[in-house]
Amino acid sequence: MKKFSKTLSLGMILVFILTIFTPYCAKADGALTPSLSMDTSGNYIVASVADLNKLRSDIDKGIDYSGKNVVLTQDIDISKSTEPLQAFTNTNTFNGTFNGKFHTISSYTDKASGLFAFINKDAVVENVRIDANVVISDYDAVIQYEPCSKYYGLIANRSEGKITRCSTTGTIETTTGILGVAGIVGDSSLNIYGDISDCYSNITFKSSVPDEDGDGYPDNQKSYGISANLYQIEHCYFGGKFLGQSDKNSINPIGDMVYNSPYKSIKNCAYDKDTSGYTSSIDIAKGCTTAEMKNKDTYIALGFDFDKTWKMDPSVNDGYPYLNPENENKVATTIPVNVQITAEDKTYDTNLSVADNLKTKVKDIKIVAESSENEALIAKYNVTATYDGDVTFSAPTIGDVPVNFDLSKVKLTNAKNDDYKFVLSKALPSTAKLKDNGAPGPRKEQQKEQIENAKKAQDILYKKLEIGQGAVPEFTWSGDKAPAPEQEGTIIFMADVWGVFSAARSGYKGVRQGYYDDWFKSVRDGLKKMKAAGITVQDVKMTEWEKLVLAITAVGYDPRDIEAYDLIDIISNNDYLKVSIQIFKNQYAVFALNSYNYAIPKDGNHINLEDLIHEWAKPGNGTKGADGSIVLENMAPDMWTMGFQPIAAYYNPNAKEGDKYYDVKQNMNHRLDQISNSQTYKGFFYGGYSYEYSNPWTNAQVYITLGMAHVDIFDKKFIKNGKSILDDPLESYDIEKGTTKIEKNSYEPAQMGRGLESLIRAYEGRNSIFDCTDVKDSTVPVNNAIKALPENITSDNKAEVAAARALYDGLSDAKKASIKDEVKAKLTAAEEKVNQNPKPTSIEISNLNASSTFKLGNDVKVSVKAVNNSDKDQDGLLVVALYDENNKFAGYACGKNNIKKGDSAVLTSMMKLPKEGTYKMKAFVCDSLENMNPISNVVDIPLDSNK
Repeated sequence: MKKFSKTLSLGMILVFILTIFTPYCAKADGALTPSLSMDTSGNYIVASVADLNKLRSDIDKGIDYSGKNVVLTQDIDISKSTEPLQAFTNTNTFNGTFNGKFHTISSYTDKASGLFAFINKDAVVENVRIDANVVISDYDAVIQYEPCSKYYGLIANRSEGKITRCSTTGTIETTTGILGVAGIVGDSSLNIYGDISDCYSNITFKSSVPDEDGDGYPDNQKSYGISANLYQIEHCYFGGKFLGQSDKNSINPIGDMVYNSPYKSIKNCAYDKDTSGYTSSIDIAKGCTTAEMKNKDTYIALGFDFDKTWKMDPSVNDGYPYLNPENENKVATTIPVNVQITAEDKTYDTNLSVADNLKTKVKDIKIVAESSENEALIAKYNVTATYDGDVTFSAPTIGDVPVNFDLSKVKLTNAKNDDYKFVLSKALPSTAKLKDNGAPGPRKEQQKEQIENAKKAQDILYKKLEIGQGAVPEFTWSGDKAPAPEQEGTIIFMADVWGVFSAARSGYKGVRQGYYDDWFKSVRDGLKKMKAAGITVQDVKMTEWEKLVLAITAVGYDPRDIEAYDLIDIISNNDYLKVSIQIFKNQYAVFALNSYNYAIPKDGNHINLEDLIHEWAKPGNGTKGADGSIVLENMAPDMWTMGFQPIAAYYNPNAKEGDKYYDVKQNMNHRLDQISNSQTYKGFFYGGYSYEYSNPWTNAQVYITLGMAHVDIFDKKFIKNGKSILDDPLESYDIEKGTTKIEKNSYEPAQMGRGLESLIRAYEGRNSIFDCTDVKDSTVPVNNAIKALPENITSDNKAEVAAARALYDGLSDAKKASIKDEVKAKLTAAEEKVNQNPKPTSIEISNLNASSTFKLGNDVKVSVKAVNNSDKDQDGLLVVALYDENNKFAGYACGKNNIKKGDSAVLTSMMKLPKEGTYKMKAFVCDSLENMNPISNVVDIPLDSNK
């Protein structure tokens, strides 16, 4: 059943996407008039295949026959008609009453649908028999209401209405896999509340669907005696056969009988286990021998009505029960009602099991009408409801939690009448509070211990993943090229991009010396080979390019130094982005472009980061309940978190109305409230998966988001039952033994390291994980400084040139080699020009520590006096750079201040000096760390190791 599972998974995704639409697109009749003729009683008459075609054509046009009666006045043998039966052409619905008067439509062969394609909620189809000889050989011919949702039934492919006293005989043969084939209704399931009663099917199902995947089962093929996907089935039986389907997982004589749930109900039904070959230990429908199926007592015990509805005669219907053609009783109008159940709040008790903590009591239950007309009927017939038993919280999250109800425990009562049948439609959403037990969170010293353990946990993880060890694997790629110019390929990079990024941002010291240099060379050379192989930008998944930019930046290199492809243009160019189908392409683009504030052309053809941020800040401010309060979800799925994640970097909790990112503040405040409401009794975050409460990948994305927003991770908002955010992830590690439960071959395990690093950075007040401007030995500011030099260099630019040279000289040989030749040539040419006629700089600095010599191993405070010789105020960033004995850059520190025109200021910067070695220290002032445009002279700062 492998294909069946894959189809279901895709179907679930598409159904999730389609939930923004209403279940039916029923159209009002308006000026359209039914084509069928009327009798003297006002009924529309069907007496031939031509009439059936008129009815179907009307429905296709949007005439749904609401409030109208259609009557079949005689048997119709389609094979004897000169006019062929037309198939439905769309998903329009029938919403009237069709009374077959116990006539038979025989020789039925329509492979697109049953008698009706789709039956709406107010429709009734009754008293009709279909004798079929259907062969379904074309998957696409079956009318489907939703993508990947193929159901076929002889009365209707899909029904939300009521089907009663109908029967089907003959054969349905399938030679192509569809999701479900049924004797009465294809889809009559949970979300459409269809009702089937007093029906039978003696259909013989024949399946010759091939087993293409070799698992022993016909691919995507299931056959059901009554309904493939049921809601309620009562007093029905199946006496037919299943041929060509020996596996009981692919057949069901009544409906989907794997389990009874609050939303599915099979009551008092029977099937012939001899003819069907089906047996089950689950006693939802009664399996009988053929002799028992022909014994009236079997059905009397099940409550079948032989006074009016059913008859038995050994000479009729091969001895099986048949429908009484004299029964013309009125069908009671079904009135759906909802219930509003209020549950009691509860405090979480850690001495009880999770299951026991999830149970709570019902405080109140009320009937809620679906319309004002129904409200009057509910009052008139005194409809009330009771609930027998406990209800359960949806998950062990602390806060406002949705409550789940077993609808089979809801009992409706009403005054007896023959006109209306009140049925339970659904329980309206309800929440109750699962309260914190009041245990205190970790103290300050415990918080520090958790942070240190989180750092150790990262090292344990990266060591197990063997990141940065041995020789760098050759850069390769895998996947298919784009099938067409306006489409995207499936190529991915085989370069452990996330692993390298994560280890670099975590400062993992287990990476061998030179590994990142070798990795960058491998990427650069591999991309050249890829280019030579004819791989275009659109052949590669867009998110692969974006992740690559992040990793290159994180290890201190500049993606603009890649020669084969213009990486920054690729990830910001709308022509490429609009072709990509990757879900988070724009989010990853923002991360990558902001990682070192890469310049984006403002030409209208490249993305606008501001527009994206404000667009993501629009939704998600919460929905309001009936009392006007904001309704919070109690789940934080990773897909939800990753969708808005980039705005977290723009979050300022102190923003005021009118500020540029006030909308981000409003949005993020709601998001953070929901994240808090999704936190469980053990501190982890619930992702909404019914099969697990804690998912490491879901939690990692929450951690990254919280870290980017620089929240206080030990704030009481994120302490539940005394557990902090870090308690749960640290349970995956044995810090003392240096081991972890996380498997190397699990999906993208480095993500867990990124999550921890984000929390650590938030606690320590450092740059967020995607902000790589704190990478001290990066080639990006060197390129920025050189590229910022004007084309027409004069002696006025001496300070800028000297600062660019100082930055360049501070790079390792490997990083110097990575910078493009034309950039290095520009620096050399600029130096030659400025040395011709030197002139003073706009900012002149002098060392205020000239009388002191700093000692290695100490934390030092470097101070300079800066005089502003220009005619304007200037922001000055004091850069203190450290170089080793080979003039290689060894680190830097910086401090910022504003210097008024014609005035002076003292600029300071703190730096921790190495304990040993031979170093030089220089200082200069530039305009910003990103641009690195020097605006002062360069001064030497004495060290005791100077030579």
